[in-house]
Formats: sequence, C-alpha cells, structure tokens
Amino acid sequence: MTIYKVVLNGQCQGQDIKNILYYRTGFEIDISGLTAGGTVECAQAVKSMVWPLLKAVLPVSFEMQDISCYVYDSQDFHLMYQNPTILGVQENGLRAGSLNGPAPCAILRFSLEPHIILVDGPKPPKRGYLAVGPMIDEWIQDSGEMLLGTVEQLEWDLVCAALSNNIGTILPPSNFFPIRVHQDKVLGLWKITSFADVRDCSIRTGSSFRRSRMPES
Repeated sequence: MTIYKVVLNGQCQGQDIKNILYYRTGFEIDISGLTAGGTVECAQAVKSMVWPLLKAVLPVSFEMQDISCYVYDSQDFHLMYQNPTILGVQENGLRAGSLNGPAPCAILRFSLEPHIILVDGPKPPKRGYLAVGPMIDEWIQDSGEMLLGTVEQLEWDLVCAALSNNIGTILPPSNFFPIRVHQDKVLGLWKITSFADVRDCSIRTGSSFRRSRMPES
C-alpha cells in the first residue's frame, strides 16, 4: 500500500490558497505499472474527477494553478520520490458574484472509518476537514451562516461526494481511496504517523474566515 498527498495550489487576488487531499492504494497493490509511483495517475484522477466539481462552486477570480502529488511508503511514511509530480491546471472557477476578499470559505467535514487503536501505536485521526474558498458574498448571511438554494446545495453535495469517493484512471488502471492522516513532529519535522479511511463528507452550515488568506496590509 502507498499513500499520496495531493496539494491543490490555487490563487485569488494575489493570495495563495492551498488545500490538501490524501489517498491510498489498496493493500497488496503493485504500483510498478504506474508512473512515478502512481503520482501521475493520482494527480490526473483528481484533476478529472474532483476539480470540475470544485470549479463550479469557486469564483471566477480564483485560479487553480496546478496539482502537486507526493507518494509515501505506508510502512514508515517516507517519501518514495524527493520531488512531486506537478500537473498544470490554470483554470478559473465558474461562480459569478461579488467577493469579500479571499478569506471567506466553506468548511467541508470528513467522517472517518473507525479503527482499532493499538496500545503502543500512533492513534489514527478522528476527524478531518477542508476550508474551500473563497466564497461569493451571496452565500453568506450576516450571521455567518451559509445561505444556499437548492441548486447550490446540490453543487456542494457533489463536491462532498467527489471528495469522499474513490478516484482512479482507466488506462493504466488505478484506484485511489480517500483518507485523512495524523501527523506528529519528529526531529523538528512534521511526519505522517497514521491514517483513517474517509467514510463521508458534508458541508458545515456555518461559514469560516481564514485570516492566513487575507491580503497583507
């Protein structure tokens, strides 16, 4: 089994906006027939199966610049290749509307499969989330609650389904399962120590505001 870290590198109004997805192959799967340890196929699957649905809820001022994919050995969670596969995208979001900067975002919550906790082993993550944005003003009430019509809710539901379902390519055949990971600091560096499979994904009713995505004054 191998683990993949997929970084969605976007930009809006001069601010970098990154979201990180994680996937794994099935147990006892031979990746020798895939390219660069499967990073090419995984990045291509995210671009073709996840990005089109994300694009529908992101504003036209947001640009997905590229998708970077890293592969890890699941036994010790070490990088198998020093450099990632980088797949260019350079596409904008499709949602028109006024925008209150790059910081407002929607929180997508992952429900994870239960795991047996080993007494002396690292604990698997219990939860995970993505901060997807920026969002147009029309979707956020003064209270901060999300205001979505039937069509918009369906679009976000499709995003959640894409993030919680398996992805892959037909040729060469590949299949990647969504996971979330737990990381610990080892010798000053953050290191993956455990993971849990994604069971479901849903959008939180309240919006969020990422100060790290605000333009510098």
